[in-house]
Amino acid sequence: MPYTLIQVSGVPIWLGIANIVGDVLWIVAYWLIIREGFKQRTYGIPMLCIGLNFTWELLYAINFPFPSTIIEMLRWAWLILDAVIVYQLLRFGRDVQPIPLIRRYFLPICLAMFASAFIGQLAFHYTFKDSYGATDAYMINLVMSMLFVFMYFGRRAGAGLSVGAAWAKMLGTGILSLGSCFMIKDWLKASFMLYLFITIFVFDVIYIALLYRARAAASKPASDSMLVAA
Repeated sequence: MPYTLIQVSGVPIWLGIANIVGDVLWIVAYWLIIREGFKQRTYGIPMLCIGLNFTWELLYAINFPFPSTIIEMLRWAWLILDAVIVYQLLRFGRDVQPIPLIRRYFLPICLAMFASAFIGQLAFHYTFKDSYGATDAYMINLVMSMLFVFMYFGRRAGAGLSVGAAWAKMLGTGILSLGSCFMIKDWLKASFMLYLFITIFVFDVIYIALLYRARAAASKPASDSMLVAA
């Protein structure tokens, strides 16, 4: 497969640059999630999405590489950072599980999840001719955006959740989605992708709003006490 630095055949240079910016923002999101995870001794991405993300990157960084040198390098960076998040899941994940049965069989459940995610995405690739994993990636992104909202309500005091990572995820995905919209010629045929773009954005906004709401609630007692003291 021939590689170019940025531009892929049939894709304008500006879209290649937009893809790079979006991918870099995802690296920022992963880094902030990892930093918060080590600080709080937990993992910062919904468990199912860790399995889906890591196996997607195994497939599309190694098995089905992208024909752009920079984007392929960024996918390898995703894979390396996601490997750290997998470590955080395996290292800290058992202790934060609220369901005793999952806590008891945590490791076998994780192994089954990774195996199932890998096989399912490989089958999706061949069945739906998802050459570069774009459709699969956006479907995972939607699941992640939805589960982040549920994760917010399941985590006491927002442990492991990062406002900066939420912004980087929303902006990174938003730039990639907007760039893709400019390439659409048949809007009806692309309606499923449009659904993914819009729904991901809506849930990302909801998640960010919830995080700011939690931050405001956490700072309110301190403000009240200062008023009383005054």
